[in-house]
Amino acid sequence: MPKVDSYKDRFEEIPRGIRVIDFKYRWRSCSSKNHLNFHWKIILAPMTIVDYIVVHEMAHLIEKNHTPEFWEIIGTVLPDYEQRKEWLRRNGKYLDI
Repeated sequence: MPKVDSYKDRFEEIPRGIRVIDFKYRWRSCSSKNHLNFHWKIILAPMTIVDYIVVHEMAHLIEKNHTPEFWEIIGTVLPDYEQRKEWLRRNGKYLDI
């Protein structure tokens, strides 16, 4: 996935695998074995939101939980991540085309 490749240099860990699948109720996941899974519908989002989704999951390669450290990792890569996160919260439901 090109977006993952574009952020690899910003993280200490790299994914062991990447899959694009049809999730029912989520946009992405990171397995305990560092495999990243993305819902195929993210491609319908603006690229800035796709970046947020990818960076969010790549941060889970380092910190599995949504701790303050996790959000700090995201913030170092995407300083405006809170706006992107909010956009996804508000508009993600409309990507179901």
